[in-house]
Amino acid sequence: MIPIRLGELATRLGGTAAGDPTVEVTGVGTPEQAGRGEIVLAVDAAALERAESGGAAAVLIPESLTPRRLPAIRSGNVRLAFARLLEHFSPPPAHLPGVHPSAVIGPDAVVAPDASVGPVAVLGARVRVGARSILQAAVVVADDVSIGADCVIYPHVTIREGTVVGDRVILHPGVVLGSDGFGYARGESGPVKIPHLGRVVIEDDVEIGANTTIDRGTLGETRVGRATKVDNLVQIAHNVRIGQAVLIVGQVGIAGSVTIGDGATLAGQAGVPDHLTVGPGATLLARAVPTKDVPAGAVLWGFPARPHREELRLQALLRRLPELVGRIEESSPKGGRAARKREGGR
Repeated sequence: MIPIRLGELATRLGGTAAGDPTVEVTGVGTPEQAGRGEIVLAVDAAALERAESGGAAAVLIPESLTPRRLPAIRSGNVRLAFARLLEHFSPPPAHLPGVHPSAVIGPDAVVAPDASVGPVAVLGARVRVGARSILQAAVVVADDVSIGADCVIYPHVTIREGTVVGDRVILHPGVVLGSDGFGYARGESGPVKIPHLGRVVIEDDVEIGANTTIDRGTLGETRVGRATKVDNLVQIAHNVRIGQAVLIVGQVGIAGSVTIGDGATLAGQAGVPDHLTVGPGATLLARAVPTKDVPAGAVLWGFPARPHREELRLQALLRRLPELVGRIEESSPKGGRAARKREGGR
């Protein structure tokens, strides 16, 4: 990695340099194990003390801290600065432009000259792959799929017919886009499959975690909005519409025809029943399951999901329930006699 001076790095991270701005930084380390030339993140006084007693060259700290020994980058949003720091020192995925000899390319498919298609990848008819996009080993892309520029698609991703993938999209291993939704009608001899004729649209700057599945629309489309980030093992059903910059954490399940507003957050194992709307900026905390539409900006928890503070009060009352029942029993004439009898009284 080419060294960068601390002052220049601070500018790139949106922070300010404290101490010697000419110190050269070559990488990122941990407070306990940082080596020569490495910068470390210290979010509190204890972490800063560990960093300054180790071998780090510099520290990245919030504005509330003051370093004693090491030069520093101070930031008003240290988490964002740390993300930019790691991005700066992250090498791009290695690839060679062109199509690997073992890949299978369907008729009328078009791959940009500077894109990369890896070993045993399969591209169907009329597929489009944009400039500088990377399709790694064993990726399967069905007919009539469009993939934009600067995408990274990791091994064993499957993209079904007609899916549209925007620019700068990241798909981690095992992602499936455009699978059939779970739809059946009851027939005389058992469930009858409802064909799904729609598509999936993934807008620009979306990242989708490993083994997440997004189903195609029954009719119309399932859409994931710009800059939305989806974790591993998430299920997004048919005709769901997800807004921009939404955060969806692992093991979330979203049933069919749900609408998620811009900037919403769905924490781990939250579930959204079919046809509900989660308003812009709303938050479903871990394992929350709403039973009706969620207003914009609301924070819900529990099952059925309630406003977070209300659920906390209910949980506190539940913990006191044995005590309260005991007091009620003691205060009643019948309860008092029973208690005295248990104690051997009259």
